[in-house]
Amino acid sequence: MKISKLLSLAALALVVPSMVQAQDLMAREAKADFQLKSSNVVKIINQAKAHEEASYAKNIYGNHWNNDGVNVYKGMAKPEELVINLKDFSMPIKSRVVTSKYGYRPRFRRVHYGLDINGCTGDTIYAAFAGKVRVRKYDAKGFGYYIVLRHNNGLETVYGHLSKQLVNVNQEVKSGQPIGLCGNTGHSFGSHLHFETRVLGEAIDPALMFDIAAADVVADTYTYRSSGNHKAPAATVAEPVLAQAKSAQETAVVQPKAEKQAAKRTAAHSSKDKKHKVQKGETLYSIARKHNTTVAEICKRNRIKESSTLRLGQSLTVK
Repeated sequence: MKISKLLSLAALALVVPSMVQAQDLMAREAKADFQLKSSNVVKIINQAKAHEEASYAKNIYGNHWNNDGVNVYKGMAKPEELVINLKDFSMPIKSRVVTSKYGYRPRFRRVHYGLDINGCTGDTIYAAFAGKVRVRKYDAKGFGYYIVLRHNNGLETVYGHLSKQLVNVNQEVKSGQPIGLCGNTGHSFGSHLHFETRVLGEAIDPALMFDIAAADVVADTYTYRSSGNHKAPAATVAEPVLAQAKSAQETAVVQPKAEKQAAKRTAAHSSKDKKHKVQKGETLYSIARKHNTTVAEICKRNRIKESSTLRLGQSLTVK
């Protein structure tokens, strides 16, 4: 074989691997460039979505940002209709047991503006949606340590009776982010989370939007209407979570007539005390829930303390 031909073959052997390596490098660079562009597109879409959601909330609340309390929207017009996106929902506490529902409480002659969800002191409390901390305060006669979050879907959520607050005013939070610890502070008779949902200060029954027992939403969206039957009198900044019954009745949270009459008949004919014999594993809290009363009421009737140890077979007056 001629020397010139041998040299040509040797040169080709060197060039081909180099060409392959160059092509591999170009392919990797093209892939990286595509991934970078894709990442930028996703980032732009997410930014546009966030801007759109923030604009949605701003259309409702405008520039009104007040850290003084729950309902600071007196005089502000409410939208006739508002579609609230619930897809980003996270359970505010891991417990799924509702111990007190929203609405008028005949026994206490007061309105309950949210749901009480069972919990132990120290249990983590989570943000129901992404949003911003508007209020971080202490109310000795009402919420105790509490937090109010404003969300881009138009809702504001309230978390009451906390033992500790983990976030600060004006802080941005994500859905499911820890914001506090469950407790028994303020006007409370046992550890639990008091959870409210509001639009411009107007309380809405959370059960219309969330199935706590299933840890899920009732539907992907909830349509708020300013003339809807979810309306309840909103407490002023200085008022505790539970308003007086008279005020509640004057502002449309009224017991049905038949229910009132039935309650009166029951009270008139209940001349004997109702007793309960303590069973294995029962606590004052579980007994109170079973008989639709409170721990404080049982303690008062039996002249015992919340910390008292129950005896198996012990007889308690519950009503």
